[in-house]
Amino acid sequence: MDLRSVAIILLDHQSKIIFSNKAAQDLWEGAPGLKTEDGEWTGLVPPDDEVMEFRPSEEAGPIRVCRTYLTNGRPTVGYVGLFLHRPGYSREQRRARLQERFQFTQAELRLADVLLEGNRPDKAAEALGVTIHTVRTYLKRLYRKLGVHSQAALVCELNKLLE
Repeated sequence: MDLRSVAIILLDHQSKIIFSNKAAQDLWEGAPGLKTEDGEWTGLVPPDDEVMEFRPSEEAGPIRVCRTYLTNGRPTVGYVGLFLHRPGYSREQRRARLQERFQFTQAELRLADVLLEGNRPDKAAEALGVTIHTVRTYLKRLYRKLGVHSQAALVCELNKLLE
């Protein structure tokens, strides 16, 4: 997922929107009813550590949303961060496109898939049931195949193909 396509919204303790990026503003235009005229968020706010999917209207496609609390080092919550995006390709479709374009091995495809879901290498290793050293080896191969030198650049390149 290209982070530029992720809608980022910061809410105060009364659900008033205090910040939103361009992707969030585009999302409101395509899915009316997510905020009130006075800037209050009316969309879904899922429990912590969960990603929920909802449809703001019948004609709108699904939107995935996750939430995090922002404390700024204080013991109480200062703000709520919402991260929303519209899902793109299914896992099978992503794998087929990546395989077609880059001739990834099955192990490389699985790693690319986990990275595209926003996982760090240590979490990818855990999800794939391999060691972090194995993940780093696969990462080097992916970097070489895509001509990049960092995980961020890798994910951006993968997302460009999937747009």
